[in-house]
Amino acid sequence: MAGRSKQGAQVSKRTHSTKAIAAPTVLLVDDDLSVLRAVARLIRSAGLRVLTFDRPSTLLASPTPKTNACMLVDLNLPEMNGCELCKTLALSGRWVPAILMTGRNDSTTRKLIHQAHPVVALFKPFDERTLLEAIRDALRLSNR
Repeated sequence: MAGRSKQGAQVSKRTHSTKAIAAPTVLLVDDDLSVLRAVARLIRSAGLRVLTFDRPSTLLASPTPKTNACMLVDLNLPEMNGCELCKTLALSGRWVPAILMTGRNDSTTRKLIHQAHPVVALFKPFDERTLLEAIRDALRLSNR
């Protein structure tokens, strides 16, 4: 067919990635179920994925994301404190940037927090904006 144009014979091919980009994930660990639910709801309302754990052992028994994730961990937990949980994850090769939260603000607590090297420590009560900014900072560290 000599009269056919090349333009008509060409098919436009566009490639689209079918791989979905996962939402950033916050691993939330707190043994106070009312705090766990309220903070999880706030994090979800910001468009983030949240996985909740009421004990350190449940987090340790679960897979943790390698990127695009951070932890929000209460300092005072059963089984081990939040600093010990962060250290245990790091020693197992599953380091995730951590935000520690606590209702205590004394010299012993501040020393414990300092040794854990969190992205930030939040003292309860904290406001929503402060929490979400801390999460964004921790997620930036996760994606380096």
